[in-house]
Amino acid sequence: MQAKAYLTNAELVEKLKKGDISAFDTIFYRFKPKLCAFAMKLTHNPEDAKEVVQEVFLKVWERRELIKPYQNLDSYLFTIAKNLVYNKARRRVYWVAYQEYISSSGAPAESFTENTVQYNELMAFLEGAYQQLPPTRQKVFMLSRIDGLSHHEIAEQLNTSTSNVKNHIHKALRFLKEQMQLHEIIPTVILSLVYLLF
Repeated sequence: MQAKAYLTNAELVEKLKKGDISAFDTIFYRFKPKLCAFAMKLTHNPEDAKEVVQEVFLKVWERRELIKPYQNLDSYLFTIAKNLVYNKARRRVYWVAYQEYISSSGAPAESFTENTVQYNELMAFLEGAYQQLPPTRQKVFMLSRIDGLSHHEIAEQLNTSTSNVKNHIHKALRFLKEQMQLHEIIPTVILSLVYLLF
């Protein structure tokens, strides 16, 4: 651990890509303080900030093979953190919008639990539909909609063209929308709302 502290970020990433846990530990302790401060600045909530930092490092480990040794590791980690905060906030907005829709439809207040269950079932359905996408399309879609990367960033990371990335995203969104309509999962009036979420 002591020796690893003097390795460059690029050297650490090289080791991380091979599954070196001590390299991961060094990256964690090297960047955790800065990431915590950054996440706190964005969320203004200690618990949310802690959760974001945990998710950042979980993603780093899960996607270690995709990280390029000579890319800016600071920028990579902070981009993940920023996108996680953005996506969490966006999901909260959609949840509020969903609740407002239910309320305006005349559903009694006591059905809140039922509405929550329905919403969670919808999210589970969409996750299942997402799992049916081809592996490369899943990866492109995840990098776009979950990590918030641009078409150019995704193309660079996956060594492909931006037009290919756009094609994958278009087909993924079309498939998810078709699945929602096919199974009549949600009323047409909020179809576009959840479509945008994914």
